[in-house]
Amino acid sequence: MLLNDFIPVDKSSAIRAILFSLLTDEDVKIICENELPEDVLSALNCLNLFAKVVERNGGTYKISGKTKKPESPIDCGNSATMMHLLMGISVYLGVDFELTGDESLMSRDHSDFSEAVKLYTGNFVETALTKESAQLKSFHLISMLKFGGKLHFKSRTRRNTEDLLTKMGAEIVEKPSSIEVFPVDRLHGYSVEIKLDPSSAFIAACAALIFKKSFEISNSYKDDSRMTPFVLLQNAGFDIKIEEESGSFKVFGNPTNKEAHDINVEENQVAEIIDEIPFIALMTARAGKTFSVRNASWLRNKESDRISESVKRFSLVFETEEFADGFSVSGASKHAPAGEIPHSFDHRMEMLSSLMAQDCGIDFKMNDSYKISFPKFYEFFKYLQNDQ
Repeated sequence: MLLNDFIPVDKSSAIRAILFSLLTDEDVKIICENELPEDVLSALNCLNLFAKVVERNGGTYKISGKTKKPESPIDCGNSATMMHLLMGISVYLGVDFELTGDESLMSRDHSDFSEAVKLYTGNFVETALTKESAQLKSFHLISMLKFGGKLHFKSRTRRNTEDLLTKMGAEIVEKPSSIEVFPVDRLHGYSVEIKLDPSSAFIAACAALIFKKSFEISNSYKDDSRMTPFVLLQNAGFDIKIEEESGSFKVFGNPTNKEAHDINVEENQVAEIIDEIPFIALMTARAGKTFSVRNASWLRNKESDRISESVKRFSLVFETEEFADGFSVSGASKHAPAGEIPHSFDHRMEMLSSLMAQDCGIDFKMNDSYKISFPKFYEFFKYLQNDQ
């Protein structure tokens, strides 16, 4: 069962590819053949406020025009990635603009970013990440483009930003625990093809396994960190194969189980798998093993507090424990939940509820929040239900 048609484009890569067009006055071409999540559409729709012109021809988007200061607030919708990248772009361009978003986005803690802005006053900046976050790293790298800087960190995070800035002509020197950015007077245009979203692919893989269906997903964005959730799924006893391709990777899954192991997420893995943690926990617990994660307090600052929201769901079926910076879930015999599986405005928690409901054999009707990241999720779910 090839699932490619259901998987959206990689949200992190697409938002960066769109917004980085604001850093250059040269033409940009972005190829996005698959569905665009709502967060990506928010980024694309804001370009006209900067006087950018977007021309679409099928799955190809051409962005042109000289970047100008927006005269009205920029609506980031639900996308923290968009808001935080625009904060860095504001520093690089040397112009202020107002950023807003939906209730969920505006209620989150953005203090790490607002404090980081204060560092950039027109000089070389050397600093360290206050949180192991790909968004915070991207903010710093963009902000450093004007006068140079050096960023220190503990763990590697997704490297979409480094790859794209290098493509644009930025000089970046990477070391195991630091990145140095040299000043650049002019960034170039670029052409980029956006691969499929590994995070959505992982959720689709979990759903297929719960439905006891074999699957294949190819052309997913390749970064070592993006393959980690599938490796952990292998460790939890699921029959998963991963093949690296040129610029992408492919996964195959089979509903037969192998020897399962407990999953204890190491500190340096948390940033790599931050969005997939609740789903890895579910699959590990339903395999009869124990999942545990610590040093994951950033999970409390997503669309919802994903530590407490995950525990709220898992405790209906499994033995769970909540920590200040994580949680643990211990597998048990599957049984009907001891209460209704909750709804959420958080798209990932809503999809988690859907998978749990299917696994427990109860009805659950999703709201539309999944469209933020995985617009064909409901269609995909129905496909699995009807495919015999």
